[in-house]
Order: sequence, then structure tokens, then C-alpha cells
Amino acid sequence: MVWLADVLVREDASLRKALETITRSGKQVAVVVDGETRLLGLLTDGDVRKAILRGLSLEADVQQAMNRNPVVARAGIGTVDAITFMRSRSIRHLPVLDARRGVVELLWLDELLAAAPPLQSRAVIMAGGEGTRLFPVTESVPKPLVRIGGKPLLEILIERLRGAGIVEFLIAVHHKSAMIREQLGDGSRLGARIDYVEEPVPLGTMGSLTLARERLDAPFFVVNGDILTKCDFRAMWDFHRSQPGAAMTVGVSLHQVEIPYGEFTLRGTRVMQMLEKPRKEYPVNAGIYVLDPSVVDMIPVGQYFDAPELIHLLLSKDRIVAAHVIREYWLDVGRHPDLDKANRDVAEGLLE
Repeated sequence: MVWLADVLVREDASLRKALETITRSGKQVAVVVDGETRLLGLLTDGDVRKAILRGLSLEADVQQAMNRNPVVARAGIGTVDAITFMRSRSIRHLPVLDARRGVVELLWLDELLAAAPPLQSRAVIMAGGEGTRLFPVTESVPKPLVRIGGKPLLEILIERLRGAGIVEFLIAVHHKSAMIREQLGDGSRLGARIDYVEEPVPLGTMGSLTLARERLDAPFFVVNGDILTKCDFRAMWDFHRSQPGAAMTVGVSLHQVEIPYGEFTLRGTRVMQMLEKPRKEYPVNAGIYVLDPSVVDMIPVGQYFDAPELIHLLLSKDRIVAAHVIREYWLDVGRHPDLDKANRDVAEGLLE
């Protein structure tokens, strides 16, 4: 972790003083604060070089060279969210502020990544669907590459998983598969290792797993390629591992429904209770799963086989299916209203 005192400089410091702080800390940045440690700006070693090229001397005031509007985060941001946030903004340093804009922490991307060891797991992402409900958008691009806030949906999902420590990915493709392969490549651009499984015909959410049986030798994630979420994948992994004998863990999102009428509770013909316009909450399938590799042997080869069918099969065999509640942001981007909402939510910072 960056020691905050090692990177702070006062507002009246010179560029020389700030450069000494940058060099001493080894973090390529100085945090400029006032007398009450409220953030005024950030100064990187690159900012110093640009200032000197503009003709400023090392005795110039640090405020003449600093970035007065750096990207910041609120206190309490989690590691996964911080990593995803920093990558989405292409920044390596993130000041964390309290309610009065006091600097309480400086997050450094390299240290965050080093602190989250890779999970001994891989993620299989289902990206073969045609996305017919999103026509005409998906006439020219496969649904997993539809852009949300300027970035392909599939890349956003991979970045979230990568932030949780997952580096091995298997992408199941079919419709417009060449476009997905070209966009993602081997994954090195995203800090991941990506391989592909090509479905000869659509095989459903789980059917394509039979094509990769030899590569699935440890518990692994299966994730639909058309969801937008802040799911804490590491927490879900830990939950699955804590469930003795679990063959499958299903990610569950809590879906709220507002009933626009008064609801009666009846006993026969008697009214026992009335709730005016109640809001109901139902656990729904979020399209995120953790599977034990033995489950793959139960899936019929070469047949269309979806997640609900697998769940029913496991329950019929008395295998344990656990449920992990995803309380973070989640959205299935399957229809045009969902796509519009996804872009609004990203613009409003709900995924940050």
C-alpha cells in the first residue's frame, strides 16, 4: 500500500520539492493538499516534464503544473471496483476522499493487482447468441460486442472478472464469431489469457461445456456474455467453496416488482391483512454460475442444453445447488430498453 505521508506535498511547494517527493516514494506521483489535507490536485512525473518543456523552472509553484481535476473515489470503495474504475479511466493512481475532500488514501493500480492473487479458476463466457431481440443493432455486430458507454459489453465483463483475480478465459462463440475473436484476440490487451470454443450449432448456456471438458478440471465460472454487473466474483467464488458438496452455485439477483393495487391476505372469505401497493422482491437467475467440473459429465453431448435444464437435472439427482445473492448492480442487456438503461447507468456512474 502507498504510505500517504510519503506522497503528500503542500500547496506552496515548489516543483523541485514535489519532484523530490515523487522520486523518494517511487510512485511517480505527488498529492497536492492544503493545510487540512484536502485535495487540491495531482502531480505526476510526466506533469513535471511537461511543465519544464513549457518553460517553468523547478522553483515554480507546484500549482502551476498539477492536474486540478484528477479522477477521485469516495471512501469505502472496494478493491475490485477500484481496479475496474482505474482501468476504465486508464489511470494508475486514485485518491480516495472523505466527505470534506480530505485525502484518506491513495490507491496504486500495480499494488491493487499484486494484492489480489489470481484465482485458481477460469471463466467460461457464453457469447454465441444471435441477440435477435436487439435487432437491428445486432445485424452488424454480435450482441457481446454491443458498446455500453463506448466499450464492448464483453470487455466490460472480462475486466470485472479480471479485477477479481481471474486471468484464464474460455469464450464460447458461434454467431459472428470471427468478430469476437478479432476484437479480443488472445486477451493480452486486457491482461488475460483467452481461448475459444466454437459451437458448430447453438448449444445453449451449458451445452458448449462438453466441447471443453478436458480444460475444465477445477471449479469454474460460467457467465452469460450479455450482462452488465458489479458482482463481487471473488466473494461468489469463496461462497461456493464454503458450501460442502455443492455441485453448482447460482448467482441470484433480487428483482423488485411494485404491485399497483392493494393486496389482501385472505383466510377463506375473511380479510386478514391489507397492504397498499406493496413491493415484492423475488430471487431471479442472474446468468452467473460456479460449477464443479464433475457436472459437465452430466450434460448431453451435441445437444442444446440450457442452465435451467442443468439445474433441474442436478436437483433430480439430489445434487446440491447453492444460491449466492448478488446485491451489487446487475442488468441483463437483452432488449432495447435494457440497452438504453445500460448506457444511462454507465453515464451516471452506477458501475463505478
